[in-house]
Amino acid sequence: MPKCLVLLLAAIALVVPSAQVMAQSDPNPAMNNPDKLSWELFIQVNSRAGGTNSVFETYASDTDLFQPVPSYPTNPTTLSLHPLILPALARQAALDAGVLLPALPPDTSATLEETRHNRPVFDFIVQNNLYKRSGLKAAFGKTLSFPIDSIEVKANWIPIEQVPKWTNNQVSVTDAPKFFHINSNSANKKFALVAMHVITKQVPNWTWATFESRFNPGRCDTIGCHDSFGAKDANVMPQPNKHGQQYPDCVKTPELAAMLAKADIEPAYTNYCLKGSQTDFVDNTGLDTRLGNSVTEDGFVPTSSCLSCHGRAAFDSNGAATSVAGFINVNVNPPIGPLGPLLPSWYWTFTGQPPISQGSPGLTRFGTSADFVWSIPLCAIDDSTNPPQPSGCSGK
Repeated sequence: MPKCLVLLLAAIALVVPSAQVMAQSDPNPAMNNPDKLSWELFIQVNSRAGGTNSVFETYASDTDLFQPVPSYPTNPTTLSLHPLILPALARQAALDAGVLLPALPPDTSATLEETRHNRPVFDFIVQNNLYKRSGLKAAFGKTLSFPIDSIEVKANWIPIEQVPKWTNNQVSVTDAPKFFHINSNSANKKFALVAMHVITKQVPNWTWATFESRFNPGRCDTIGCHDSFGAKDANVMPQPNKHGQQYPDCVKTPELAAMLAKADIEPAYTNYCLKGSQTDFVDNTGLDTRLGNSVTEDGFVPTSSCLSCHGRAAFDSNGAATSVAGFINVNVNPPIGPLGPLLPSWYWTFTGQPPISQGSPGLTRFGTSADFVWSIPLCAIDDSTNPPQPSGCSGK
């Protein structure tokens, strides 16, 4: 072989990785292995932060953020809880239309929630004045994009005395700390964590993961439970013609069990299950994807898509939300949430000739994207009055 060819091949070998190395390298775990990433995020936000607190309880709550003078906490803060926002908005809108939506199991009437924002989210919202209505008016028509290290957590809690009823008497109040993360509000009332959403900006449309206590009634109803990384039974199908029943424990795979064993995390967190992750609006056959938590999305799991719903997080030129929490029909039972890709009609009016695309003549904007963050149009304080009206998302 000529010497020049030998040198050329050697040079190529230095710069081109072998097939084995390429196979081991994953440049985009958020899209290629989302269930594994979901568990890594779960461990990150639930690692110990001193006392009874987890890391996510050091993040700013809606109460910290949506104030005339937002303040990021310097230490873990007590629970800042309010009633479930999405089910409440759906029911109120239906009542306004003269429709009564009957409750579906599980009974979430005693369930409360809070949303927490890590420092990059907090800083982005404050620096862009997105915590108040005047700031939204100024931001209308602009492109908002959170930094890639942004993390948001929505947590759902029940009073600890409700645990026996919630678990169908499988767990007593005394034993609740063995199976649930427990923390207290400012009145020192104890609550048990039953569900959690975790989202991050690691990809442009965020990553989406939802977790539930293994004891949650109806945990896998309607859309099933899916975890290709952490659960030995990766796909649990919903029980036909039943609602609010108990499902088997999500027995952990050796890989996840090893991760949890090495983590600085409460043992109780091993009793939570990944309900599912979402990475795209549709699958590779064009079918709409779904992801909904039996607690957070109580009553509308059948048409629940985190991506599609949060994709409707938008505000108009007056700084008001352009829809009722993303619902496309709240006058039926259950309310209908959006599925599939975002639609131009959610943001634009169009008087031209189809097809509609970027730069099409005849487009008039009426909504500005909040970059999938519902807290912005739903929780911004109304600072048009003096003093400003408090946020509807503030907890106690």
